[in-house]
Parts: sequence; C-alpha cells; structure tokens
Amino acid sequence: MTATGADREAAGPTTRGYWWWGRRRSVALDVGLASLSALECALEGVVFAGETGLPVPFGVLFGLAAGSVLLVRRRWPIAVVLVSIATTPAEMGFLMAIVGLYTLAASDVPRRITVVLTGMSLVGTFIVTYVRLRQSVAEGADFGPGDWYVPLVSLFMSLGLTTPPLLFGLYIGARRRLMESLRERADSLERELSLLADRAEERAEWARTEERTRIAREMHDVVAHRVSLMVVHAAALQAVAPKDPAKAVRNAALVGDMGRQALTELREMLGVLRSGDTWSAPPAGRVPLAAVGRAAA
Repeated sequence: MTATGADREAAGPTTRGYWWWGRRRSVALDVGLASLSALECALEGVVFAGETGLPVPFGVLFGLAAGSVLLVRRRWPIAVVLVSIATTPAEMGFLMAIVGLYTLAASDVPRRITVVLTGMSLVGTFIVTYVRLRQSVAEGADFGPGDWYVPLVSLFMSLGLTTPPLLFGLYIGARRRLMESLRERADSLERELSLLADRAEERAEWARTEERTRIAREMHDVVAHRVSLMVVHAAALQAVAPKDPAKAVRNAALVGDMGRQALTELREMLGVLRSGDTWSAPPAGRVPLAAVGRAAA
C-alpha cells in the first residue's frame, strides 16, 4: 500500500510533535531563517541607532527581537508580515519581509487579508525607497535626473521586493492544496478498493459455500441411489440363493460392482470438496436398472 495521508497521520511522533512544525527539516529551516534575519536586523539596527541617536545596544536588541519573529512564520504569518511592515521605516528586515510575504501567500489565510497586507508592504517599501532616493538625488549635485527617475525606480524596487515572493507563495500554496486533494482522493480510492475486495471475498466465499452445499446434496442423492440398489440386490440374492446358486453368484458380483462404484463416486466427490473444483453428478448408474429387475425376478 502506498504511503498516503492517512498512513502519515497514523505514523504518530515520527512526523509530528514539534509544536507547529511537521518535520525536523522544517524546524531547521525556520531556525536558520530566523537566525539570518535576526543577524541582518541586528546589523541594520546599528545603522538605525546611529542615524536616530539611540544607543547602539538598543538598536541591536531591537533588530534581534524583530528578526527572530521569523521563527513563527508558519504559525502566525500575519504577525510576521505586520512586524516587517512596522520595521520598514527603519530599513531593516528585508529577508523577513520577503519570507513573510511568501509564507502568507502560501498559507490558508483569506485572500483579502493577503491582498491588504501585501498592499501595505508595497506602499511602505515604496515610500521608504522614494524618500531615500530623493535624499540621495538631492545630495548628488552633479547628478540631475528627471522627475520620473525617483518614483519609477521606487516603484520597480517595491514591486521587485513584494511581487516575486507573493506569486511564488501563491503557486506553492495552490500546489500544496492540490497535493492534499490528490492524497485525500487516493485515500478514498484505497478505502473503496479495500471495501470492494472485501465484498468480492464475501461473494466468493458465499459461492464456495453454495457449491459445497450442491455437491453434498448430489453426493447424498448418488450414494443413496447406489445403496438402494445394493439393498434391492441383497434382497434378491437372499430370495434366489436357495433356488438358483448360480444366479445368486451373479447377484453377489453385481452387488460388489455397485459397492465399488459407490465408493469410487464417493472418493471423487470428497476430492472435489477438498480441492474446491466444480463437480457434476455422474450418469444415473453404470449398472443398468434393468439388471436389478432381472436379479429380483
């Protein structure tokens, strides 16, 4: 039998038991992503603290706390995206934003919530990018691009940071739901096939029982027929023995033949019952009934 969803659920602690993670590989992946995100946010927190005049340890701790939120992305993807949106003005958490949007799109969160949070992330990224580019352009006296440069580049950058993870997450979520549907269908088909096999076995057993009953009935009829003939011959033998010894000898031989025929047919029917093959009743008798009349006369 194939390892379907029902088999995996029945596997127990080998595939479950790690909080909201299903496998050890998922735990390792999320811990690694959270570590990278925390390190990134901590480094960006140093820059943020220097720009805002806050103590550097505060910026580092703030970055570590914000980046570690990626650890719960499978359980609370909305919280991860909200934290990434909140840290966008501080220009930290790019990995957290990308992974959070992907997880949100791949999860079972309603699509309207996904669209709203993606729009918020897109707008926040666009605003921060626009402000930073405007400041860079204003500081560069020798560089004088047109008015279209800053908003166009800001739009491209914000789309580049939000659209790919969103589309990839939607694709992975649709693929996962399709696989779950196929797995459930396979489990259903396995149950139906098992039920059909059980019914077929019951029908076969019923057919074998009916065939054995028929053979037993025919065996009774055949053996009763032979024994009846033997009884008639024995009575005839008893009647003619004092008068005609020769005829009595013939009747005795006839009784012997009939007994051997009855034993042979009985062995055949017993063999059929043991093997389970189909058996048909033999002809009415190898010893003609006319011989019985002649023997009794």
